[in-house]
Amino acid sequence: MSRPLPTPIVERQNDEEMLTILRAGESSHARAQKLAALHVLVSVVLAAGAVLAVLVPALQPTLTAGGFLWALVYAAAAGAWTENEFRRAARLQELFDTRLYGLPWNEMLAGDVPSADETSRLARRYKGSAESLRDYYEVRDLPRPFDVLSCILQNLGWGARVRRRYANTVQACVVLWIAAGVVVGVTNRMTLAELLMNWFVPSLGLLLFGVDIYRGQRDTAAVREHTRQVLLRAMREHARSGMPAERVPELMTLARQAQDALLRTRLTQARVPSSFFRRFRERDRDDFAAAMDEVGGWLTAVGPQT
Repeated sequence: MSRPLPTPIVERQNDEEMLTILRAGESSHARAQKLAALHVLVSVVLAAGAVLAVLVPALQPTLTAGGFLWALVYAAAAGAWTENEFRRAARLQELFDTRLYGLPWNEMLAGDVPSADETSRLARRYKGSAESLRDYYEVRDLPRPFDVLSCILQNLGWGARVRRRYANTVQACVVLWIAAGVVVGVTNRMTLAELLMNWFVPSLGLLLFGVDIYRGQRDTAAVREHTRQVLLRAMREHARSGMPAERVPELMTLARQAQDALLRTRLTQARVPSSFFRRFRERDRDDFAAAMDEVGGWLTAVGPQT
């Protein structure tokens, strides 16, 4: 059962309790992204070594062995370290959302609720601007359940767009690297075995990492886009029917299901890099503000039934 909200979402999200949870989640996400960046750095260094090895053949055995060993380390452990960190960050984001929306915690999917001491400890590690976390959701003061559903819509729409864009960028980089290897092989008249050992094995960790990112972010975007369309259809039908009060519990159940879809994707894929997100932030913000205007238009066009 969903709980009644003591204050509107637009106000409650700025309470100190909620901001503490946000700071904890952001610090955990920052750590996960640093681990992911370290994986990229090691993989890029080894991949760059493949270029150097073409010019200095004596380096080829060392770089080939290093690339193979790094691919094994990534497959066996390095990826799991990062996954554990962003799973913790996902649970903190879920804690923020469920408390803000008044939704029940799904222990079967999310596991145990993050403890107060862990949340406090992680919040103290937050190094960003406190002001940047205020007004986390840019929504109007809407009647329940439109306030909750609008916040979830914002997560679904923004996340799907950014993740699909990031997946396409990573895919392009992987394809370009493979194409570059083929060009180098043809130019230097390498055999297939030489090309594999001197170019692709040293960069194997980078290629595996890129494929993982592309596949995961693409699948995440697809799930979020589908869930968003389901929510929009339900909200539109509710508004057109006059927003009868007896349908509110049904829509709050739908909100919990949509939140579960979000949580599943958060537990399996970290956020895109912050720099990538900020690059398109203002343009995306304008588009989603227009979507919220559309929702507001439904409410003004059709009043509740009496």
